[in-house]
Amino acid sequence: MTAGAGVLRSAESLTRAAAELDRIQREAAEASAAPATHKVPEPGVEAWEATNLLCVARVLVAAAQRRTETRGCHWREDHPERDDASWRRHFRITLDADRALALHTTETAGFPPTADEGLPAPASP
Repeated sequence: MTAGAGVLRSAESLTRAAAELDRIQREAAEASAAPATHKVPEPGVEAWEATNLLCVARVLVAAAQRRTETRGCHWREDHPERDDASWRRHFRITLDADRALALHTTETAGFPPTADEGLPAPASP
């Protein structure tokens, strides 16, 4: 994550980071679907933490890929300027049942509505 999606990032570094995270996600899915003769990860705190860290990393990289500007202390080498006209907004990212990410961008800088305000609730992981 530090190399591809750290404070200094670019489209190229984010693409590499996303590819590596996709590989990890794919291998984890394959391991959990392995026949009973293969050792599969045992449920527990460490497995849950690793799963959660992978999810957060995927969300961070997906949002950083979508936002093509420098904002705050996160610098895009390929887009060094801040762009309020295009990017002063929020992302709403949900996780589908198949663990695919769905990114939605708000139209304004106001906070996005929650499920209680008429949007469907995100899928459970």
